[in-house]
Amino acid sequence: MKNSFFNKFNSIIKVKVEGRNINNFIKRIIKDNVKIIKHIPISYKEAILIISYEDYLKLKKYKTIYKLRVISKYGKLKIKESLNKNKYLIIFIIMGIILLYTLSNIVFNIDVIHSSKEIKDLVYKELKENGINKYIFKKNYEEMEKIEDKILEDNKDKIEWIEITENGTSYIVRVEERKIKEDNDDNTSYDIVSTKNAIIYSIEASSGEKVKKVNDYVTKGDIIISGSITKPDGNMIVGTAKGEVYGEVWYVVDVNYPYIYKEEIQTGKVKEVYVINFLGHRISLFDFNKFKTYNVNSKVLLNNNFLPINLVKEKQYELNVIDEYYTEEEAVDKAVELAKEKLMSNKNIREIKNATILEENTYSSKIGLKLFISVIENIGEYKEIQMEE
Repeated sequence: MKNSFFNKFNSIIKVKVEGRNINNFIKRIIKDNVKIIKHIPISYKEAILIISYEDYLKLKKYKTIYKLRVISKYGKLKIKESLNKNKYLIIFIIMGIILLYTLSNIVFNIDVIHSSKEIKDLVYKELKENGINKYIFKKNYEEMEKIEDKILEDNKDKIEWIEITENGTSYIVRVEERKIKEDNDDNTSYDIVSTKNAIIYSIEASSGEKVKKVNDYVTKGDIIISGSITKPDGNMIVGTAKGEVYGEVWYVVDVNYPYIYKEEIQTGKVKEVYVINFLGHRISLFDFNKFKTYNVNSKVLLNNNFLPINLVKEKQYELNVIDEYYTEEEAVDKAVELAKEKLMSNKNIREIKNATILEENTYSSKIGLKLFISVIENIGEYKEIQMEE
């Protein structure tokens, strides 16, 4: 058993020996401290020996008297021989894997989904300024979250909601334009029309005439509250509509969520520490209450070009590290909640009514979902009444 285990990890040779008297040969090599792992006699003049590669080298001095022929190699020697024999194939396979991995992690297409060219151009510009462009490596989950938040923060007056999802080697960007609804106190006449296809959930009109009712299906541009009121005698008074309309609206949302979630949040605690760096060692001076995890800004105070030592002033920002691991079921729940949170960041959406999973894709590091979500959303928009003669 011991020899069997040993053979797996060492270079072993199976060699056939031919000569006048094999028994004498065996006695000689044993005297030369050659360890025979296995001896298989064939005849008086022939035998098969299994020995280590180092001991095989000792046998070569008997080549003038006995004929030695290697039959098989095992262990490291066999692996080395196989690698050398197939080295070009192995190099080709490794290069192929590296190329495939590289190409699968590069963005080849970015598609912004929106009907307005102005909004699409704005989003493409913001994406480029935040490092998302064609032929770059994909960002990780945390980086994408930060980019989405920054684009929203920088464009509060134009963008209500944005979502960037990964689809193969493409980024699909869905964006919701912010439409500011203001009370109209001027002398212009307005209707209230639907901004989207929806089923009316509620109508509140302080002026104007309701031309739709709850549970009616409306398409984008349909008048819901008319500023023109028809009198009993058939005459029409053109005024202005005021009110709010909520409808049930539907979204298809793609969302990814990692199985391993890591986030670093600054606690607000900051301190200054003086540090001596010497031969790769870091020595903090008078740092009695050390932060477990922190970000640091460093400034070199003293440096020596001839000695491996310097004095550094560090400004340390304490971090609270969230490090969580999820099962597939937990990741699905988290992904659904994340999709709901993103939709609720749209100020026009009042509540999430329902969320249904249309498609679920499992990857090595994350879960990917396609969701059908119905929401209650403010769909009313003022539209000026065009007066006709």
